[in-house]
Amino acid sequence: MVITADAVTRFAQALGLDDDGTVPPTFLISLTLPAAERLIDDPDFGLDWSRVLHREQRFAYHRELRAGAAVTCASTIESIKSVAGNDLLALRTDVADGDGLAAEVWTTLFVAGDAA
Repeated sequence: MVITADAVTRFAQALGLDDDGTVPPTFLISLTLPAAERLIDDPDFGLDWSRVLHREQRFAYHRELRAGAAVTCASTIESIKSVAGNDLLALRTDVADGDGLAAEVWTTLFVAGDAA
């Protein structure tokens, strides 16, 4: 997928940031969350989205990304932990461009158990 200038501009404007074509720090969630959803939307996985809350996210940039960059996103489930009848689902999505790994995005989802 290509990071479009329009998408970067709209994201920067929504956050009140200057738009110089550089991808804002949290912009990648708009690319990585859909990639992660494809991984965990499999009916065999059994995730009930009505019980899901976003818990946290973090980003590691290995180099600057700019509008026009062609990137791929590959998601991995790093862990699933049960805590007090609820589950914490930790995902990592690697964002690569033509020069290799450009960024990593970690997302943790809280999945409420039946008693929640």
